[in-house]
Amino acid sequence: MSSKFKGNLDDTDLFIIRRLCEDSNTSLAAIGEELNVSPSTIHKRICRLKDGGIIERFTILFDPSILELNTIAFVGIELERSAMVGKKKEEVINRLLALREVLEIHETLEPFDLMLKLRTRDVDLLREVIGNISAIDGVMATNTILTTRKILETPLKYDNLKEV
Repeated sequence: MSSKFKGNLDDTDLFIIRRLCEDSNTSLAAIGEELNVSPSTIHKRICRLKDGGIIERFTILFDPSILELNTIAFVGIELERSAMVGKKKEEVINRLLALREVLEIHETLEPFDLMLKLRTRDVDLLREVIGNISAIDGVMATNTILTTRKILETPLKYDNLKEV
């Protein structure tokens, strides 16, 4: 749980989170009606969840093929020993954050130090982006896994939330 959040998540909080994961455009009135509480109560709960860092942001999912972003790859990065901690590691991560093709960055344990998710319009651009990543000071090696088909992409499996 977020270190900023004060208190515990109750069944009402979990219900609100589950509904917003299903459809973030669900009205406060509709959620309130399901819970038999006022929309203002739902609004206050959502504000508390946002302020506490439980809800990080509201966003949309759209079909990336509209922008011709059809190539997805996962890139494992091995860092040089000097870039494993401290300022140099921060510099590597900041350089990665600046690349618009990088959608996700995860710190991992073996066999890589970082795992990235990239999306580009084609393999040629992907090759260029990976070259740029490889040239970052502190990056020792990269290993790319090119996907062939997206089967599922979701921000959260909300079924895992405790049923209310």
